Amino acid sequence: MDSELRYKQIQDELEELFKAVPHEHMHIANKLIQRIVFMQVTIEDLEEDIKVNGTSELLKTRPRKLRERPVVKTYNALIKNYTSTIKQLMDCLPTQNADEAEDELLAFLKK
Repeated sequence: MDSELRYKQIQDELEELFKAVPHEHMHIANKLIQRIVFMQVTIEDLEEDIKVNGTSELLKTRPRKLRERPVVKTYNALIKNYTSTIKQLMDCLPTQNADEAEDELLAFLKK
């Protein structure tokens, strides 16, 4: 699936999940959704790269050493930011909708 379609699909799903965000928080929620969409697509791409190429590489210099690939560090940092941003978005919801949205979000993330 091409990136534009992936971005659109994820954004539509998240906007549907978070439509209960109060109007005064909607601008912030939309910005967070945009960041989450970018991070999710990037994380999926990084995961694919890691599956194909592994988490470490053998340096070509002497002495030959095994080192963690830079993509793994990027992936780990992005996962932390992604989790934090999801939490910020959840905090935009009214309390009564938060539990329901959390269940729906967990189902979305498990896809």
